Amino acid sequence: MDIEAAFRSERSKMQRYITAFCGDEDTSKDAVSQAFMSAWINRDMLEAMPDPAMMAWLYACARNAAVDIKRRESRYVPMPDYDTPDTEGSDLINKITAEELTRVLPPELSIPIHMKYYQGMNSTVIGHIMGIPPATVRTRLRKALNVMRRNTKGAI
Repeated sequence: MDIEAAFRSERSKMQRYITAFCGDEDTSKDAVSQAFMSAWINRDMLEAMPDPAMMAWLYACARNAAVDIKRRESRYVPMPDYDTPDTEGSDLINKITAEELTRVLPPELSIPIHMKYYQGMNSTVIGHIMGIPPATVRTRLRKALNVMRRNTKGAI
């Protein structure tokens, strides 16, 4: 079975399974999408597998994606809305300072910072998008944070 046929025939069943697993329909849609995206990336390996093994891989991938999404959500700390008048002035200054510090970074450092801290992506996803290994993403993040720290110390 090819990936497209599996998507057409199994997507709704996988979403129901993942919804039952995690209790959240939006998470199940995201997880199933991630599983089929991973399947597309690994299509040569998957299409060489027998159909039951391929389906087991897809379901496991979707389940793992749902667990990752739920873990990421559990670590999420809601930020205050900076447009409301009750926000303390120091919080707004910190946000502006962080934005200014990322603007002076070169793109190879500012892009991973934005993806990691503003969009919540992990180094594997960032690396896939940027076409670099996850270890390189982590190195660039560390370098960017060090540059931002040096720039902050110079401003104080």
